[in-house]
Amino acid sequence: MFAMTLSSCAGQGPYRVRNDAVEYFPADTSHCPKLPTSSPLRIPIAYVEIDEQGAFHYQDRDQVQQALALVAEGTRPKYVVVFVHGWFHSAAKDDANVAAFKRALNYLQCIDDNAGEEVVGIYIGWRGESWTLPVLRFATFWDRKNTSEEIGRGSLVEFLMRLEATVKPNPASLNKLMVVGHSFGASVVFNSIGQILLARFLLDAEKLASVEPRPSHAQTKPGLVSGYGDLVVLVNPAIEATRIVPFFTALNDYTAKSPDLLSPAQPPRLVILSSQGDSATRRTFPIARAVATTLESYQNAQVRTPYGQEIELRERYLDWQTMGNVEGLLTHEPLRKKSTAPWDGTCPPAQPEWLKAAIEARKGEQRRMGERETGAGWSTVFDGTSIGLKHRGVTTPSNPLWLMPVGTELIPNHSGITDSDIICFFNTILGDPKVTNPEGQRHLDRLRRSK
Repeated sequence: MFAMTLSSCAGQGPYRVRNDAVEYFPADTSHCPKLPTSSPLRIPIAYVEIDEQGAFHYQDRDQVQQALALVAEGTRPKYVVVFVHGWFHSAAKDDANVAAFKRALNYLQCIDDNAGEEVVGIYIGWRGESWTLPVLRFATFWDRKNTSEEIGRGSLVEFLMRLEATVKPNPASLNKLMVVGHSFGASVVFNSIGQILLARFLLDAEKLASVEPRPSHAQTKPGLVSGYGDLVVLVNPAIEATRIVPFFTALNDYTAKSPDLLSPAQPPRLVILSSQGDSATRRTFPIARAVATTLESYQNAQVRTPYGQEIELRERYLDWQTMGNVEGLLTHEPLRKKSTAPWDGTCPPAQPEWLKAAIEARKGEQRRMGERETGAGWSTVFDGTSIGLKHRGVTTPSNPLWLMPVGTELIPNHSGITDSDIICFFNTILGDPKVTNPEGQRHLDRLRRSK
């Protein structure tokens, strides 16, 4: 039995050394089964691998240097997507997440609006699996959860900050940067840049709220709240809900004092999605957390939202549940498809002012009903994908923090995260800096005139 256990240990990598650290793959039907015809595009991916102590493998910075050089080369605007895989995965060439990431990049590059941009992928690999035996591998929950936190606090922080500085050398840059973390990969991301996100949210919110000059940060944009890059998405995050509460309550405090603080064009900066078919985070995670936190103490609190609702925060419950599965913290209704129209091979062009239009439409409804015109509770259906999105009215309408369930037609389970429609959704909500940056400046001018 002991010998069998030893022989079932998963490989430790690295899997992508020297020339294998950067790969160019053709965008064709072998990667994208829903793509009706092959594309002439060749999309680059750089691989950066982190060991279990949070260091670059063998302290070798070759992968890092190749990745940074890749995003810096050329003259076309860049659309950089970072993906951090989760439990049971790695950067191995035959890993299912590697193939899924290639599909996602292809969908993004094939969008008409992105034709003038070069889509570049950055795949962050770590040892997501320690045992390979069919039964024993599920017993690695606590081990891999701890490892994901260790990795997030290590050298990855340095890489992500250098990557952002390369892709977006100044706040006005039109390059795009999105980070997606899945499962324990979401834990890696959150442990790496969670505090950076929170600090930037607070600095920017304070700058908008104050009549006096306030400190800025490297990515401060006039009239907007910035995060890391343009957008961070955590899909089926295996992270306790207690860790998102400081974000929720801090933004709630600023907007409760001034409900019109945020620009109607403010794009989301941190989006947390939880599939309604994900048994791992909805059932397995709470059981594991209940066992691990038996001796911890907790308290309860009440939070009043900008529109007067009372939310009860029960710490024990929050510590057992994952971020996307606490109803009181959800900012939007479940993300669902409103139509089953067949996929035609390309994402529709993004609608750059969709949020501003949805908020204005909602205000019109409230005006006709004699209600206060807040814009909260807006809804929209995106062209092409028929994805329906509805704000719950708990937060202000353009709050940069989004938490929502996702229907199984979009994310069927814990691992099915690269459906073409959901990739189109990410592309739309990311926000085009060419549109959002000028809107932010106009909002700042309005705030100044009102003070």
